[in-house]
Amino acid sequence: MTNDATDPITPVEIEHCVDEVWDGASLEQRYNYLDYHFDLGGAYCRARAYIDDIDTVTLFGPFDHRGSLSKIDRPDLQRAATIYLERRFPVVKRL
Repeated sequence: MTNDATDPITPVEIEHCVDEVWDGASLEQRYNYLDYHFDLGGAYCRARAYIDDIDTVTLFGPFDHRGSLSKIDRPDLQRAATIYLERRFPVVKRL
């Protein structure tokens, strides 16, 4: 994926996922979402947008690497990912 001139970072991967919770033959819950994966110098952030609430995205991290839940202080990565997301979503939440 190439960088748009105004994006300080772009995702290294965008995944479209569907998680379903079944009780026998009955569908109980369905989650349809996009995950955006950002990496900068080994540090990692993930953002998730649910298709049924596509105006909102939530940014998680930064973490010390993908697959980790160990938060680190990388304001450069957090800010770059936030700028990218703010250009695409009206509401950006951070956890």
